Amino acid sequence: MNRRGFLGLGAALGATAFAPNLLAKERFDVWGMPAIPSTMLAVASLQGELTKTHDIKLRIWNNPDQLRAGVASGEMKLTAAPSNVGVNLANQGINFGLLNIMTNGLQNIIVKDPNIKSIEDLIGKKLIMPFKNDMPDLVLHAICKKRGIDISKIEINYVQTPPEAIGLFLQKDFDAALSIEPMSSAAILRGKKMGVDVRVGFELPEVWGESFGIKPYIPQAGLIVDLDYYNANRDVFEIFHKDMQNALKWILENKQSAAQIGAQYLPAPEPALANAFERSNLTVTKAKDLTDELMSFFEVLFELNPKLLGGKMPDKSLFL
Repeated sequence: MNRRGFLGLGAALGATAFAPNLLAKERFDVWGMPAIPSTMLAVASLQGELTKTHDIKLRIWNNPDQLRAGVASGEMKLTAAPSNVGVNLANQGINFGLLNIMTNGLQNIIVKDPNIKSIEDLIGKKLIMPFKNDMPDLVLHAICKKRGIDISKIEINYVQTPPEAIGLFLQKDFDAALSIEPMSSAAILRGKKMGVDVRVGFELPEVWGESFGIKPYIPQAGLIVDLDYYNANRDVFEIFHKDMQNALKWILENKQSAAQIGAQYLPAPEPALANAFERSNLTVTKAKDLTDELMSFFEVLFELNPKLLGGKMPDKSLFL
């Protein structure tokens, strides 16, 4: 081989060696929560326009402690979270904002006794629930306070995770469980197999609306994001927002297929997921478009306990 041929071959090999880097997709990491809104993230990460330019990796955190540790360490720059978490982080000086709301309330009370149809009916009963001092607990306390119910008269037992709450509810002598979808739907199906009659006693978003004289929904959870990361990639987040909107539309039109995707990430079987979509009040709404609703919600939480928001009400610039 002459010198010219050798140089040509070297150039070709060099181009081949660098080609994978030229074609490699940029990483886009997102963390979901162990609840049904994460199905929208899963569908968007598989079908969305952003997949053409980015390698989207979706992971699910298991409990609020893991969420807080991941944010504090910098591992989680974009994650689903209870809506008050973003406010709390910002008020602690952590550079996070609230990107969107993904559900207007997916909490309900599941019961074995069909006579339990209201919050008042829980007085004197044994209730099991996950996430002490986090969103489900906050909502229950706020409703009870508004309705003049002494919450100490409800025998509340706390556990770490939704699956643990459901397992103990079905096996032990608990009258009710405060649950989130899709675990409520999973409990109903699992109860049938065990010969336990489980049903939804009432939906907390409806009780919230009735109690506070507002629309029957709770801006419960959405995506929170590191602001430096967001500001450096605004065009990417705009594409991802549209992908999530399209994912929600597709999910509601293809519940069985969506359930197959969601079951790969969530601790619930496909039939439970398929049944849960309609009861989960799913949405994809930018936080800035819900500023009034969010501020009203946070006022209730602040009155309940200022520490829930990091000691002060949020600045509206937090809503992206």
